Amino acid sequence: MGHTGIKTSRVRQKNIQVILKAAEDEFVISGFKGASIRDIANRAGLPKANVHYYFNSKMDLYSAVLSHIMDLWEAVFSGLNPDDDPASALRQYINAKMQYCLAHSNASRIFSSEIIHGGQHLREHFKHFKDWIDEKSKVIQAWIEQGKMDPVDPLHLLFTIWATTQYYVDYNPQVACVVGKEELSEEDIQAATDHLCNLVIKGCGVKA
Repeated sequence: MGHTGIKTSRVRQKNIQVILKAAEDEFVISGFKGASIRDIANRAGLPKANVHYYFNSKMDLYSAVLSHIMDLWEAVFSGLNPDDDPASALRQYINAKMQYCLAHSNASRIFSSEIIHGGQHLREHFKHFKDWIDEKSKVIQAWIEQGKMDPVDPLHLLFTIWATTQYYVDYNPQVACVVGKEELSEEDIQAATDHLCNLVIKGCGVKA
């Protein structure tokens, strides 16, 4: 690829990322039905024709946003292997999952909303996602067989971690209100993360 080709590729990737970010913001505010390509283009600071150049329709763009969300989510938990120390690995994952949800709060809310509404636009991703879950469940099962932790159900352990970390993002205003604050501070989030880590690690009987 020549210099011009590399530059064109970089511009393409930059534009796609800008469009995806604008689409996330618009889908969170307006929902899928209320969002429009025109509003997404305005939010991205690009002509509407530029958005259509990369995405044929609003549905194509929504699918791309969901795919991007799934890729980011899977990347957070990609490094586990049976030789890892479960306490360190679980603590690292819970921290990463919490930080991911906070850093990508719009993506997190779009994913939750899609699931609540039946997840029909995620069905094409479920097979790949199930394969990924099966792979990570085998790592947890290996820790159990090695006597590093109690015989918990790997799937339900993952579901529990997702549910608890997701709550602090999707219901952030409620949590802040209950603890008597306008919004949660970084210290509040870290305290919640540490609590979840201790709860999961102790609840799984992870051996020190």
